[in-house]
Amino acid sequence: MVMPEVNELAQFYKALGDEMRLRLIGLLAKQAPGSARCVGSLARALNTTAPNISQHLRVLKELGLVKANRRGYRIHYYLVPEMFTKYEQINTVLLGNMSVNPSDPISMEETTMCCKKHNDCIHPDQKPDPKDCTPEQIRECHGEDAKHHKCEEKKA
Repeated sequence: MVMPEVNELAQFYKALGDEMRLRLIGLLAKQAPGSARCVGSLARALNTTAPNISQHLRVLKELGLVKANRRGYRIHYYLVPEMFTKYEQINTVLLGNMSVNPSDPISMEETTMCCKKHNDCIHPDQKPDPKDCTPEQIRECHGEDAKHHKCEEKKA
């Protein structure tokens, strides 16, 4: 993954990390295709001030998520769906397919981690048998120099 794409995706998530911006995007997403809303209308709908909405729209515009059209004295805003698709594609390249089913026995068997019987690494004192961990599994799960706490003590 090229670093600018990682930075771009981080900025996207940072923008979406604000509740007011998410509410603003949700409101703009409910508009009919081809329609747009002015800052005053958005501010009233979200029970906030026009300057507050303008600041949030600025962030969304910088990412290309919204565009503006001037209509007389007012500027009207609308979402750019293609940009959401672009960020979704960057996300897929960076993170892959995130649809993981932890209860799927096949995906659980494919892991080579030392704690493969569990969704995540659980300390050996919580495992049924510490001897389940091979030295290779311990290295893969915890690093080259790591010992798996009580697994190593009980094997010694």
